[in-house]
Amino acid sequence: MRSIQGVLSEVAYLERSCQYVKKKLDDVDKAAGAITEMTSIQESGIEAATRDMTALIGHHLETAARYAEEWKNHVENIAG
Repeated sequence: MRSIQGVLSEVAYLERSCQYVKKKLDDVDKAAGAITEMTSIQESGIEAATRDMTALIGHHLETAARYAEEWKNHVENIAG
């Protein structure tokens, strides 16, 4: 079943993409953990970057989760 192999291949690719994102988040964690002292201006910059980036990443992850759920529903409805 060519279509099922396509689904499985795409799922594997997307799982690798998620692992890549996880690695990048680990890198952020390491970078933040290595900081020992900051000025108040640096603190403000880190807070702003954190607020902005987490909002963007969170939005994209939530959207991706919704798309994955829709994809699953399509597969179930078409095959079922």
